[in-house]
Amino acid sequence: MRSKLELGTRLIAHTRSGESSQDEVVIATLDENGVEVVWPEAIDMFEAFTRDADPYVPDPLILRNGSGWLTVQQGRSLGTSASSLGHSEHRIRYYRAVSAGARGVDYASVNGMQSSTDGLAAWAQRTPVTQEVRWEEASKGVVELTIRARNLDGVPLGGPLGLELTTSYTHSPEPTGGVYSISTALEVRTRSAEPVAWDTHASAHRMIQDLMCLVYGQACSARIGSVMHEDDQETAPTDERRLWRDAYQPTFGRSSRGATTLTDRVRPLFYLSDTKPDRVSTWLSEYALWSRPTWIGVTPLFHQDLPVESRLLHIAVALEALGAAIAQRDRVPPARTFTRLLTSIIDSIGFAPSAVVGSESIDGWCRAFNAAYKGVKHADNALPDALDAYERAKQGLTLLRCWLAVELGVSPEVLQTNLSEGR
Repeated sequence: MRSKLELGTRLIAHTRSGESSQDEVVIATLDENGVEVVWPEAIDMFEAFTRDADPYVPDPLILRNGSGWLTVQQGRSLGTSASSLGHSEHRIRYYRAVSAGARGVDYASVNGMQSSTDGLAAWAQRTPVTQEVRWEEASKGVVELTIRARNLDGVPLGGPLGLELTTSYTHSPEPTGGVYSISTALEVRTRSAEPVAWDTHASAHRMIQDLMCLVYGQACSARIGSVMHEDDQETAPTDERRLWRDAYQPTFGRSSRGATTLTDRVRPLFYLSDTKPDRVSTWLSEYALWSRPTWIGVTPLFHQDLPVESRLLHIAVALEALGAAIAQRDRVPPARTFTRLLTSIIDSIGFAPSAVVGSESIDGWCRAFNAAYKGVKHADNALPDALDAYERAKQGLTLLRCWLAVELGVSPEVLQTNLSEGR
């Protein structure tokens, strides 16, 4: 289904929250940064400029028009403009919106959240669409093509919010230019019995986006789809089904600036079927431990115009955070040197991937990587050759990807085979 909240949508709506108890009319526009609200008022210039010194920003702001109710949150003032004719406009930036019900529920906390991430369906090997081609020898060709769409059972991945992968599909009954189309998606859904902070739910979805980025070694976009609040149900629920509300937050996932779009032909380093369910669930539960190295490590993938020195710096810091997290998990003292820290990561994997160390020894590679890292980090060290810095950054990212694969239960044999295929 198409969301009610799309980029470029403009609403003229009445307010239900703010300083005044009476309805006021505002203009809300959904743009690339969230929602911009223009609040016109009939006040003189002096009063408008006085307000601008300490503007009032209702948060949440609840709006209504002929299409329904809209809750916008995380607001900050963009300033007030005024004229000598007694007219002013207060502009407010809100970073997310929910197409909510009429109950005026504050969506700062939710019971459920649903998002989608590029590459997830291929990685999980879950698609609700199948096709069957019938071939007849007599006619020496295809005589019939059948495409069938049917939702599959959800795949629980676990974690503190019961993260689950659910399929969905949409189709157009009428062809466009003679083309019939079916769109599919594999969505990430989290649920909590009690309302939990929006960012807590979002953190679990962020783990999935980081996972996909490392699985493919490319930038993978993520988008929020809907949220659910038990207190915003139109009728009292009698079973597990709940009404989910469309959500809009352009900053929900990482944005890609010039990064290559992930295509269906790109194969992941490993598949969900190669992992162990209990290891995946444990990893999702340990957000506080693993999110720092993954977040730092995948950042360069979304900025293709970064200098190679900055790319290497990001990857090295991510490996430093990973080594510290491994030591914390294993309850051992952290490595005192960066070279020893790199060795501890390789020890955690259980072998030295040739895609990382190449023909070098483990100690030799660790020393060479450390020298390149120091060269871009400290001005009193020789700056590494640009090609060497690029290759070291690539090797460091591969090391992080290999560690994640083993951490999730992928066997060394599968991992080495896939690495040899250039994944």
